[in-house]
Amino acid sequence: MLKRNAIALLVAGLLITGGPGLLPRTGLEANAQQGQGWDPATKLTPMPQDGWATESKPTESEAVESEAVQQARKALSARQAGSGVALSARLTEDGQRLTRGLIWRVYSDPKPGAGKPELLVKQPAPSPTISLEPGTYLVNVAYGRSHLTKRVTVSDGPGAQETFVLNAGGLRLTAYAGEQRVPDKTVSFNIYMAETDQSGQRRQVMSKARPGVIIRLNAGIYYLRSTYGGANSHVEAEVSVEAGKLTEIAIAHAAARVTFRLVTRPGGEALPATQWTIAAPEGEVITQSVGALPTHILAPGTYTVTARNGRREFKRKFNVEDSQMAHVEVLAK
Repeated sequence: MLKRNAIALLVAGLLITGGPGLLPRTGLEANAQQGQGWDPATKLTPMPQDGWATESKPTESEAVESEAVQQARKALSARQAGSGVALSARLTEDGQRLTRGLIWRVYSDPKPGAGKPELLVKQPAPSPTISLEPGTYLVNVAYGRSHLTKRVTVSDGPGAQETFVLNAGGLRLTAYAGEQRVPDKTVSFNIYMAETDQSGQRRQVMSKARPGVIIRLNAGIYYLRSTYGGANSHVEAEVSVEAGKLTEIAIAHAAARVTFRLVTRPGGEALPATQWTIAAPEGEVITQSVGALPTHILAPGTYTVTARNGRREFKRKFNVEDSQMAHVEVLAK
């Protein structure tokens, strides 16, 4: 059986010591090799104004506007004055007003059974004042993956003011293998809601998040899956995001880097155009590749590798340990 990977949860600021399972950074690698886990050292850092507005803007696609929406947009643009709403947002009730990174959307408020709301206005601005005809609207503000929607009523009188309290925080992720931080391009994170539906599935919040990037999320508990390499070095854990604070998580992967070669004699030249299949003892395929010298990152454990070259097939069992850099030769005979 394959050993389970270990996880270390470290939080920005000084590490709290004295409690069970709370380790300084120097003790992280030793327990990773033993397959032990850690508890989070729960110290969070309040962030200054816009201190973590560093997330790359997500790719978005808006629905094709109907003719009615286009006409409404032109009418709104033509208005010189009139009723409207001044919008602003904060991370917390007593926090400072956010001054960048916000995207506002105003939707129609459909009557029951009238279909989905239609997008009327999209405004990438920190504190816009949007002119609107009297009526009720759905207003959404997005700050990274954090978002909030409110129903806003506009009257004939003076413009109204609406402040949105996002109740949001930041999450920054890094990954280690042994004592070394793994290259950013070799690790990715999927983030899910912690709650599961009736079929046991979690709703995905973000896929392939990159390490070192601050991700803005609504406060709450999330389920994290970290993948190092493209095979089976995975770590899973629940993490908590608090409003107005930045949580930093360092994940310890137990993994080995293994290079394969098919040779006609020990130490010989690797045969090109070889097809490789690495499988667990139970027969489950872990990963596949083609080439003379493929390299894979694997969790510690025992495997069977199959090398196919032309019409011939060769197999070998091998074992890898945590933090090992191994070379596995398969003899073509």
